[in-house]
Amino acid sequence: MIGIVGGGLSAAKLVEGYREAGGTDAITIWSQDPHGPYHRPPLSKRLLRGEAEPADALVHPAEWYDEQGVDLRTGQHVGSLDEFDSDTIVLATGARPRALEGALALRTLDDSLELRRRAGEARTAVVVGGGFIGLEVTASLTQLGVQVTQIVREPLVFAALQAPALSEALHERFREHGVDLRLDASDVPAGAGFVVAGVGVEPNVELGRDAGLEVRSGIVVNERFETSKPGVYAIGDVAEFFDPLFGRHRRIEHWSNAAYHGTTLGRILAGEDARYDVVSSFFSEQFGRSFKSFGDPLGHDTTALEGDFREERAVLRFLRGGKAVGAVTTGLDEDAENELKDEIRAGAASGL
Repeated sequence: MIGIVGGGLSAAKLVEGYREAGGTDAITIWSQDPHGPYHRPPLSKRLLRGEAEPADALVHPAEWYDEQGVDLRTGQHVGSLDEFDSDTIVLATGARPRALEGALALRTLDDSLELRRRAGEARTAVVVGGGFIGLEVTASLTQLGVQVTQIVREPLVFAALQAPALSEALHERFREHGVDLRLDASDVPAGAGFVVAGVGVEPNVELGRDAGLEVRSGIVVNERFETSKPGVYAIGDVAEFFDPLFGRHRRIEHWSNAAYHGTTLGRILAGEDARYDVVSSFFSEQFGRSFKSFGDPLGHDTTALEGDFREERAVLRFLRGGKAVGAVTTGLDEDAENELKDEIRAGAASGL
Protein backbone atom coordinates (compact mmCIF):
# COMPACT_ATOMS: atom_id res chain seq x y z
CA MET A 1 0.00 0.00 0.00
CA ILE A 2 1.02 3.59 -0.65
CA GLY A 3 0.28 5.98 2.21
CA ILE A 4 0.19 9.70 1.43
CA VAL A 5 0.19 12.23 4.28
CA GLY A 6 -1.31 15.46 3.00
CA GLY A 7 -4.33 16.02 0.80
CA GLY A 8 -3.25 18.80 -1.54
CA LEU A 9 -2.61 19.02 -5.26
CA SER A 10 0.58 16.95 -5.19
CA ALA A 11 -1.29 14.02 -3.58
CA ALA A 12 -4.00 14.06 -6.25
CA LYS A 13 -1.43 14.32 -9.04
CA LEU A 14 0.51 11.41 -7.57
CA VAL A 15 -2.59 9.25 -7.86
CA GLU A 16 -3.08 10.38 -11.46
CA GLY A 17 0.53 9.71 -12.43
CA TYR A 18 0.63 6.35 -10.67
CA ARG A 19 -2.55 4.98 -12.17
CA GLU A 20 -1.79 6.32 -15.66
CA ALA A 21 1.61 4.58 -15.51
CA GLY A 22 -0.05 1.29 -14.59
CA GLY A 23 0.40 1.28 -10.81
CA THR A 24 -2.07 -1.05 -9.07
CA ASP A 25 -1.34 -0.82 -5.33
CA ALA A 26 -3.98 0.46 -2.94
CA ILE A 27 -3.54 4.11 -1.93
CA THR A 28 -4.62 5.90 1.24
CA ILE A 29 -4.51 9.69 1.63
CA TRP A 30 -4.63 11.26 5.10
CA SER A 31 -5.55 14.95 5.04
CA GLN A 32 -6.16 17.39 7.87
CA ASP A 33 -8.24 19.54 5.52
CA PRO A 34 -11.96 18.66 5.55
CA HIS A 35 -12.13 18.93 1.77
CA GLY A 36 -10.65 16.72 -0.90
CA PRO A 37 -7.56 17.94 -2.80
CA TYR A 38 -8.11 21.32 -4.43
CA HIS A 39 -6.24 23.92 -6.48
CA ARG A 40 -4.93 26.84 -4.43
CA PRO A 41 -4.58 29.55 -7.15
CA PRO A 42 -8.36 30.19 -7.24
CA LEU A 43 -8.39 30.89 -3.49
CA SER A 44 -6.86 34.35 -3.90
CA LYS A 45 -8.56 35.04 -7.23
CA ARG A 46 -11.80 33.61 -8.67
CA LEU A 47 -13.06 31.92 -5.50
CA LEU A 48 -12.37 34.95 -3.36
CA ARG A 49 -14.11 37.22 -5.87
CA GLY A 50 -17.17 34.97 -6.02
CA GLU A 51 -16.57 34.05 -9.66
CA ALA A 52 -16.18 30.37 -8.65
CA GLU A 53 -17.52 28.12 -5.93
CA PRO A 54 -15.71 25.49 -3.81
CA ALA A 55 -16.55 22.60 -6.14
CA ASP A 56 -14.83 24.46 -8.98
CA ALA A 57 -11.52 24.41 -7.11
CA LEU A 58 -11.48 20.64 -6.50
CA VAL A 59 -8.87 18.67 -8.45
CA HIS A 60 -11.39 15.81 -8.79
CA PRO A 61 -14.88 15.14 -7.42
CA ALA A 62 -15.08 12.82 -4.42
CA GLU A 63 -16.25 9.82 -6.45
CA TRP A 64 -13.07 9.91 -8.57
CA TYR A 65 -10.99 8.72 -5.61
CA ASP A 66 -13.25 5.71 -5.12
CA GLU A 67 -12.98 4.93 -8.82
CA GLN A 68 -9.18 5.05 -8.54
CA GLY A 69 -9.05 2.74 -5.54
CA VAL A 70 -8.07 5.52 -3.15
CA ASP A 71 -9.13 5.65 0.49
CA LEU A 72 -9.38 9.43 0.97
CA ARG A 73 -9.52 10.27 4.68
CA THR A 74 -10.22 13.96 5.23
CA GLY A 75 -10.16 15.85 8.50
CA GLN A 76 -7.60 13.46 9.99
CA HIS A 77 -4.31 14.21 11.74
CA VAL A 78 -1.26 11.96 11.57
CA GLY A 79 1.04 12.32 14.56
CA SER A 80 3.85 9.92 13.66
CA LEU A 81 5.09 7.80 10.79
CA ASP A 82 5.01 4.88 13.22
CA GLU A 83 1.23 4.87 12.71
CA PHE A 84 1.69 3.61 9.15
CA ASP A 85 1.57 0.06 7.89
CA SER A 86 2.56 0.97 4.35
CA ASP A 87 5.29 -0.25 2.03
CA THR A 88 5.68 3.31 0.74
CA ILE A 89 5.07 6.59 2.58
CA VAL A 90 4.83 9.94 0.83
CA LEU A 91 4.99 13.17 2.80
CA ALA A 92 2.99 15.84 0.99
CA THR A 93 2.29 17.89 4.10
CA GLY A 94 2.64 21.30 2.46
CA ALA A 95 3.13 24.49 4.45
CA ARG A 96 1.28 26.77 6.84
CA PRO A 97 1.06 30.58 6.80
CA ARG A 98 3.25 32.62 9.09
CA ALA A 99 0.99 34.22 11.66
CA LEU A 100 0.52 37.93 12.20
CA GLU A 101 -1.35 38.89 15.36
CA GLY A 102 -4.84 40.09 14.63
CA ALA A 103 -4.69 39.20 10.95
CA LEU A 104 -6.50 36.65 8.83
CA ALA A 105 -4.51 34.21 6.70
CA LEU A 106 -5.23 32.70 3.30
CA ARG A 107 -4.15 29.11 2.82
CA THR A 108 -7.26 26.94 2.73
CA LEU A 109 -10.53 26.89 0.86
CA ASP A 110 -12.36 27.85 4.04
CA ASP A 111 -9.96 30.79 4.55
CA SER A 112 -10.92 32.07 1.10
CA LEU A 113 -14.64 31.80 1.83
CA GLU A 114 -14.15 33.67 5.11
CA LEU A 115 -12.30 36.48 3.33
CA ARG A 116 -15.07 36.63 0.76
CA ARG A 117 -17.62 36.97 3.57
CA ARG A 118 -15.58 39.72 5.25
CA ALA A 119 -15.25 41.57 1.96
CA GLY A 120 -19.03 41.59 1.66
CA GLU A 121 -19.37 43.32 5.04
CA ALA A 122 -16.42 45.75 5.13
CA ARG A 123 -15.52 48.84 3.17
CA THR A 124 -11.82 48.83 4.06
CA ALA A 125 -9.04 46.31 4.61
CA VAL A 126 -5.32 46.20 5.24
CA VAL A 127 -3.17 43.61 3.50
CA VAL A 128 0.33 43.00 4.84
CA GLY A 129 2.83 41.54 2.40
CA GLY A 130 4.14 42.26 -1.08
CA GLY A 131 4.38 38.75 -2.49
CA PHE A 132 1.97 36.42 -4.27
CA ILE A 133 -0.71 36.13 -1.62
CA GLY A 134 -0.55 39.76 -0.56
CA LEU A 135 -0.84 41.21 -4.05
CA GLU A 136 -3.41 38.75 -5.37
CA VAL A 137 -5.65 39.25 -2.32
CA THR A 138 -5.34 43.01 -2.61
CA ALA A 139 -6.30 42.91 -6.29
CA SER A 140 -9.31 40.68 -5.64
CA LEU A 141 -10.55 42.71 -2.68
CA THR A 142 -10.20 45.90 -4.71
CA GLN A 143 -12.26 44.37 -7.50
CA LEU A 144 -14.91 43.57 -4.88
CA GLY A 145 -15.10 47.27 -3.98
CA VAL A 146 -13.00 47.18 -0.80
CA GLN A 147 -10.56 50.06 -0.24
CA VAL A 148 -7.24 48.35 0.50
CA THR A 149 -4.14 49.68 2.19
CA GLN A 150 -1.16 47.50 1.27
CA ILE A 151 1.77 47.34 3.69
CA VAL A 152 4.99 46.12 2.09
CA ARG A 153 8.06 45.83 4.25
CA GLU A 154 10.46 45.97 1.27
CA PRO A 155 11.05 48.87 -1.17
CA LEU A 156 9.52 46.81 -4.00
CA VAL A 157 6.65 44.38 -4.36
CA PHE A 158 7.84 40.91 -5.37
CA ALA A 159 11.28 41.90 -4.12
CA ALA A 160 12.42 38.26 -4.08
CA LEU A 161 12.08 38.10 -7.88
CA GLN A 162 14.88 40.66 -8.29
CA ALA A 163 12.95 42.20 -11.19
CA PRO A 164 12.60 45.95 -10.53
CA ALA A 165 11.11 46.60 -13.96
CA LEU A 166 8.18 44.31 -13.11
CA SER A 167 7.86 45.58 -9.53
CA GLU A 168 7.73 49.23 -10.59
CA ALA A 169 5.09 48.48 -13.24
CA LEU A 170 3.01 46.77 -10.56
CA HIS A 171 3.37 49.75 -8.23
CA GLU A 172 1.81 51.93 -10.91
CA ARG A 173 -0.94 49.41 -11.71
CA PHE A 174 -2.03 48.97 -8.12
CA ARG A 175 -2.10 52.71 -7.44
CA GLU A 176 -4.07 53.28 -10.65
CA HIS A 177 -6.70 50.90 -9.24
CA GLY A 178 -6.92 52.92 -6.02
CA VAL A 179 -4.75 50.81 -3.73
CA ASP A 180 -2.99 52.77 -0.97
CA LEU A 181 0.38 51.07 -1.55
CA ARG A 182 2.91 51.78 1.19
CA LEU A 183 6.43 50.55 0.48
CA ASP A 184 9.22 50.20 3.05
CA ALA A 185 6.49 50.23 5.69
CA SER A 186 5.79 48.15 8.77
CA ASP A 187 3.07 49.92 10.77
CA VAL A 188 -0.40 48.46 10.29
CA PRO A 189 -2.96 51.27 10.38
CA ALA A 190 -5.85 50.85 12.79
CA GLY A 191 -9.53 51.06 11.98
CA ALA A 192 -9.78 48.87 8.89
CA GLY A 193 -12.62 46.40 8.55
CA PHE A 194 -10.16 43.52 8.62
CA VAL A 195 -6.47 42.72 8.16
CA VAL A 196 -5.00 39.98 5.97
CA ALA A 197 -1.44 38.69 6.31
CA GLY A 198 0.50 37.39 3.33
CA VAL A 199 3.94 37.20 4.94
CA GLY A 200 5.11 33.78 3.80
CA VAL A 201 4.74 30.19 4.93
CA GLU A 202 6.57 27.58 6.98
CA PRO A 203 6.88 24.05 5.59
CA ASN A 204 5.26 21.33 7.69
CA VAL A 205 8.41 19.30 8.34
CA GLU A 206 7.54 18.04 11.82
CA LEU A 207 6.57 14.50 10.80
CA GLY A 208 9.77 14.12 8.83
CA ARG A 209 11.98 15.60 11.53
CA ASP A 210 10.44 13.40 14.22
CA ALA A 211 11.05 10.37 12.00
CA GLY A 212 14.74 11.23 11.74
CA LEU A 213 14.69 12.43 8.14
CA GLU A 214 17.19 15.04 6.96
CA VAL A 215 15.57 18.46 7.17
CA ARG A 216 16.97 21.84 6.07
CA SER A 217 14.64 24.41 4.53
CA GLY A 218 12.33 21.45 3.94
CA ILE A 219 12.55 17.66 3.96
CA VAL A 220 15.62 16.89 1.87
CA VAL A 221 15.09 14.59 -1.14
CA ASN A 222 16.99 13.70 -4.29
CA GLU A 223 15.76 14.12 -7.87
CA ARG A 224 13.59 10.99 -7.39
CA PHE A 225 12.02 12.50 -4.24
CA GLU A 226 13.64 9.91 -1.97
CA THR A 227 14.32 11.03 1.61
CA SER A 228 17.17 9.81 3.80
CA LYS A 229 14.97 6.85 4.87
CA PRO A 230 14.23 4.05 2.36
CA GLY A 231 10.61 3.85 1.30
CA VAL A 232 9.81 7.41 2.43
CA TYR A 233 9.37 10.21 -0.10
CA ALA A 234 8.51 13.93 0.07
CA ILE A 235 6.92 16.15 -2.57
CA GLY A 236 5.44 19.61 -3.01
CA ASP A 237 5.92 22.62 -0.75
CA VAL A 238 7.53 20.58 2.04
CA ALA A 239 10.29 19.08 -0.13
CA GLU A 240 13.77 20.51 -0.57
CA PHE A 241 14.48 18.63 -3.78
CA PHE A 242 17.57 18.31 -5.95
CA ASP A 243 17.25 20.11 -9.27
CA PRO A 244 19.81 18.50 -11.61
CA LEU A 245 19.33 21.24 -14.18
CA PHE A 246 20.84 23.82 -11.81
CA GLY A 247 22.88 21.40 -9.72
CA ARG A 248 21.46 22.38 -6.35
CA HIS A 249 18.67 21.70 -3.88
CA ARG A 250 15.65 24.00 -4.03
CA ARG A 251 12.28 24.38 -2.33
CA ILE A 252 9.46 25.90 -4.41
CA GLU A 253 6.01 26.82 -3.09
CA HIS A 254 3.94 27.04 -6.25
CA TRP A 255 1.12 25.18 -8.01
CA SER A 256 3.17 24.00 -10.98
CA ASN A 257 5.87 22.55 -8.74
CA ALA A 258 3.36 20.61 -6.61
CA ALA A 259 1.65 19.25 -9.72
CA TYR A 260 4.91 18.19 -11.35
CA HIS A 261 6.29 16.57 -8.19
CA GLY A 262 3.13 14.52 -7.70
CA THR A 263 2.83 13.34 -11.29
CA THR A 264 6.51 12.45 -11.54
CA LEU A 265 6.63 10.54 -8.25
CA GLY A 266 3.50 8.66 -9.30
CA ARG A 267 5.31 7.48 -12.41
CA ILE A 268 8.38 6.55 -10.36
CA LEU A 269 6.35 4.48 -7.89
CA ALA A 270 4.71 2.69 -10.83
CA GLY A 271 8.16 1.58 -12.00
CA GLU A 272 9.14 4.20 -14.56
CA ASP A 273 12.69 5.53 -14.73
CA ALA A 274 11.69 9.15 -14.07
CA ARG A 275 13.19 12.00 -12.06
CA TYR A 276 12.89 15.77 -11.63
CA ASP A 277 13.75 17.18 -15.06
CA VAL A 278 11.92 20.38 -15.90
CA VAL A 279 12.53 24.12 -16.15
CA SER A 280 10.62 25.30 -13.07
CA SER A 281 7.90 27.88 -13.56
CA PHE A 282 5.19 29.75 -11.69
CA PHE A 283 2.66 32.47 -12.38
CA SER A 284 0.70 35.23 -10.71
CA GLU A 285 -2.27 37.34 -11.79
CA GLN A 286 -3.56 40.70 -10.59
CA PHE A 287 -6.23 42.94 -12.12
CA GLY A 288 -6.57 40.67 -15.13
CA ARG A 289 -2.85 40.75 -16.02
CA SER A 290 -0.48 37.87 -15.36
CA PHE A 291 3.23 37.25 -15.37
CA LYS A 292 5.30 34.08 -15.30
CA SER A 293 8.72 33.20 -13.95
CA PHE A 294 10.98 30.48 -15.35
CA GLY A 295 14.20 28.87 -14.19
CA ASP A 296 16.44 29.93 -11.32
CA PRO A 297 18.03 33.42 -11.22
CA LEU A 298 20.30 32.56 -8.28
CA GLY A 299 23.84 33.65 -9.07
CA HIS A 300 23.00 35.65 -12.20
CA ASP A 301 25.45 38.45 -12.98
CA THR A 302 23.35 40.66 -15.25
CA THR A 303 19.90 41.06 -16.77
CA ALA A 304 18.47 41.91 -20.18
CA LEU A 305 15.02 43.44 -20.66
CA GLU A 306 12.90 43.22 -23.82
CA GLY A 307 9.72 45.28 -23.92
CA ASP A 308 7.98 46.97 -21.00
CA PHE A 309 5.98 45.38 -18.18
CA ARG A 310 3.60 48.32 -18.40
CA GLU A 311 2.65 47.08 -21.87
CA GLU A 312 1.34 43.80 -23.24
CA ARG A 313 4.65 41.97 -23.69
CA ALA A 314 7.95 41.91 -21.82
CA VAL A 315 10.77 39.49 -21.09
CA LEU A 316 13.40 40.03 -18.41
CA ARG A 317 16.24 37.51 -18.72
CA PHE A 318 18.59 36.69 -15.86
CA LEU A 319 22.00 35.99 -17.34
CA ARG A 320 25.03 34.18 -16.00
CA GLY A 321 28.11 34.36 -18.19
CA GLY A 322 25.92 35.74 -20.97
CA LYS A 323 23.54 32.75 -20.87
CA ALA A 324 19.93 32.87 -19.67
CA VAL A 325 19.30 30.90 -16.46
CA GLY A 326 15.94 32.43 -15.60
CA ALA A 327 13.33 34.87 -16.83
CA VAL A 328 10.24 36.82 -15.84
CA THR A 329 7.72 37.39 -18.61
CA THR A 330 4.32 38.70 -19.55
CA GLY A 331 2.34 38.31 -22.76
CA LEU A 332 4.21 35.36 -24.33
CA ASP A 333 2.33 32.67 -26.22
CA GLU A 334 2.99 28.99 -25.54
CA ASP A 335 5.50 28.59 -28.36
CA ALA A 336 7.53 31.57 -27.18
CA GLU A 337 7.46 30.26 -23.61
CA ASN A 338 8.72 26.86 -24.73
CA GLU A 339 11.53 28.46 -26.72
CA LEU A 340 12.49 30.48 -23.66
CA LYS A 341 12.49 27.36 -21.46
CA ASP A 342 14.76 25.61 -23.97
CA GLU A 343 17.08 28.62 -23.85
CA ILE A 344 17.16 28.50 -20.04
CA ARG A 345 17.79 24.75 -20.03
CA ALA A 346 20.77 25.21 -22.34
CA GLY A 347 22.06 28.16 -20.34
CA ALA A 348 21.82 26.29 -17.04
CA ALA A 349 23.57 23.24 -18.49
CA SER A 350 26.46 25.38 -19.74
CA GLY A 351 27.16 26.54 -16.19
CA LEU A 352 27.44 23.05 -14.64
